[in-house]
Amino acid sequence: MRKPKDLIAIHVPTEDLGDYSVTEAGWYAVTDGGRVVLGPFDSLAQCEQAIRDRLQRTAEPKPDIPT
Repeated sequence: MRKPKDLIAIHVPTEDLGDYSVTEAGWYAVTDGGRVVLGPFDSLAQCEQAIRDRLQRTAEPKPDIPT
């Protein structure tokens, strides 16, 4: 499965719920393809933290560098 490289935080108001196939207004993390993957969150800061956490968990492991 393809891992999203870019996630952005967007605020979805009540009138736009159907545009994103969500049932609750709030902040969401959306892939570069427009798919909602995280949320809803009460604030932009919470959403951005969740994006950082997810990208850190899904990052490719870095090879050990010998010292």
